[in-house]
Amino acid sequence: MLSPQLQLMLNYPLSQLPESFFQLTGITDPDIWDVLVIYNDSLEVPTPDDLVIYQVTILGKGFALLTLPKNQIQQLDKIPTIEYIMLPEVMQYTLDKKVSEVCGSNIASPSSGYGVTGKGIYFASIDSGIDYTHPDFINPDGTTRIAYLWDQTIEGTPPEGFFQGAEFSAADINLALKNPALVPSVDELGHGTALCGIAVGNGRADFRERYKGVAPEAELIVVKVGQQGDNEIKSSTRGPRNTEIMMALKYVVDKAILHNKPISILIGFGINEGGHNGNSSLEKYIDSLSTSWRVNVVVSAGNQANKDSHVSGKLTPREVKKISVFIDDGQPYYFATLWKSFIDDFGIVIQSPSGERTDLMVREQVNTNTLLKDTLVSLNFSQASPVSDGEQIIIFLDNIIGEPIEDGNWTIELTGIEILDGSYDIWGESLEQDVRSIRFNEPTKDKTITIPATSDYATSVAACMNNGLLIAPFSGRGYTRSGKIKPDISAPGVNVISASINKEVMYQAFTGSSAAAAFVAGGYLLLLEYGINQVGNQYLFGEDLKAYIIRTAKRQRSISYPNQEWGYGELCIKSALLELSRLYN
Repeated sequence: MLSPQLQLMLNYPLSQLPESFFQLTGITDPDIWDVLVIYNDSLEVPTPDDLVIYQVTILGKGFALLTLPKNQIQQLDKIPTIEYIMLPEVMQYTLDKKVSEVCGSNIASPSSGYGVTGKGIYFASIDSGIDYTHPDFINPDGTTRIAYLWDQTIEGTPPEGFFQGAEFSAADINLALKNPALVPSVDELGHGTALCGIAVGNGRADFRERYKGVAPEAELIVVKVGQQGDNEIKSSTRGPRNTEIMMALKYVVDKAILHNKPISILIGFGINEGGHNGNSSLEKYIDSLSTSWRVNVVVSAGNQANKDSHVSGKLTPREVKKISVFIDDGQPYYFATLWKSFIDDFGIVIQSPSGERTDLMVREQVNTNTLLKDTLVSLNFSQASPVSDGEQIIIFLDNIIGEPIEDGNWTIELTGIEILDGSYDIWGESLEQDVRSIRFNEPTKDKTITIPATSDYATSVAACMNNGLLIAPFSGRGYTRSGKIKPDISAPGVNVISASINKEVMYQAFTGSSAAAAFVAGGYLLLLEYGINQVGNQYLFGEDLKAYIIRTAKRQRSISYPNQEWGYGELCIKSALLELSRLYN
């Protein structure tokens, strides 16, 4: 079965694909595409005689990444073990207080009574890379704290089982500390370096060690995610594809298994496109890995609460609702996904700012394309699939002559044809920073948590202000589309001082929900060390460990918990360690 996005692009009515296709999928060759497949049993089965597959990357857990000619993608349906075929999706970075302000003052000090520093535990950063020359990631004896570094964006020798990037060991990095040309991996953005500093920085770049991270003796596994040859940062928010993140997840968990070490994994990316219910391919992959080893995966709730990128409502029979979307001048395309129940039947009309309208579009048409002046309006109504629990309707606007789409207020007009439930949610493409060049005019702040933060087993983290009394205005809100409680917990995410790629200052202030997530990932390192390495409970990871940080979270008397903003409360590492020590001692 082909995903709705894949159907839409394979049925694109023009001979030349829109530039937006490449921006949304990261595919660079119009004739050679990457697709992510879900399969059962094995891919080692007879394939059609005329099918050519250039490259196969087995991700495990029933997922694989294939590279093949565009005109042969539909041939994959002839392989009986392949259940679902999807396009890659481009993610976005989610970084828009000191450690002593998360109930963790001096926790990592030997005199704290707990003796935990993250030693013997792996911290995995799946992000924009790391400045491995920064003193915070170098031991006092001058050796690196990084056990492995895989830069997916440069040429070299990739890890076994993969086909892109270059892998470097601790020995390689130690040599490169004297000759950086030996390890030409650079964090141009600084996002990954900052999050590593919050979670595991040892503070050595400051002679007073004022900016020490949560777990300053943990070992690092760093993956700079992205496509090979795409190591230049094109924007401050546009990130890698979900497929590169899935490869990184497999890589870091395999290393942890190889060395028999628990691991805390931090993913610093999010995306709006999806059902926000834990059923995306990336979320299902995270969930499967989370039960396969002593793993805790941490993701941020995203920064979409104040970006006007979501709207929800309820439609009654024969009711017509008009949803207004403002699109500023200069926008090359617009992409949104509407999610609803399969039991309801909606009709959709799209109206341009100049008043032109499409015909009423319904699910029986599956794919429709309508030209309004120079803007092509494409819709796809999805079928039931292994990665969705509702009907997805894709809305895609693109200018056919390479000019920006018409600016002004566009209207998405919904008509209730047959309605039993009537609920719907629409998410526009993720927007970062303070620029809202595309926005719903009457947005909904709830359910603005980004994917993969709606994963069942990942710990999703909201960002609060420095005083711990207010949630950050940008922090993504829950719950999930089905009402599942997310985010799980909150932590400081505004003006957090951490390691910087700026050699002149070494430390800078960072803001964003991924900064908050780094505190939680660091906290897990301490708890994993105490529970598994010190106490000896080999099962104290994953959901069991998440329960401790939820149970011991700080909660304000004036607020009812759990809630859509804070989850179960604010992270308190000290209370979680105290709870564990009482239980086991």
